[in-house]
Amino acid sequence: MATTKIIIRGSSSEILDVQLSDILNCIDCGDLFLWSLQWITAVGKPGDEEVLSFEESVNKSSNGLLYSWRELLDLANRFYQIIELLVCGDKDQMSLRRYENDEEIILSYDYVFELVDSSYWLVSSNDDSAILRMQRELPGVSVY
Repeated sequence: MATTKIIIRGSSSEILDVQLSDILNCIDCGDLFLWSLQWITAVGKPGDEEVLSFEESVNKSSNGLLYSWRELLDLANRFYQIIELLVCGDKDQMSLRRYENDEEIILSYDYVFELVDSSYWLVSSNDDSAILRMQRELPGVSVY
């Protein structure tokens, strides 16, 4: 199966209105995969004092932090705002590691979700049904 790459810019508003949870909702079989949070910059909800230490633990980890599907869904709703993010999903836990460049990342994982400066999402996947669903259900999606 070939990997498809899309960019999600959201609606025409100045604020990106597509969240990680919106993207995850387009995946039917997420519980069949392991998920690696490899990078995050976020703003916590009021009272969440642990955001900076959480960011540091993720960003300095050797292979990212591993999540189940349920944990990833919970994480998607934890923050007030996510500014930058890199999440990768694969069925093979041995594949869930850091790679040297973007092309290697895209070719190595079944799913890659990258949020760039709160402005747009770069999504790549070999799950054609998830990509088609994102194109149908999310605003501002184009293939790149």
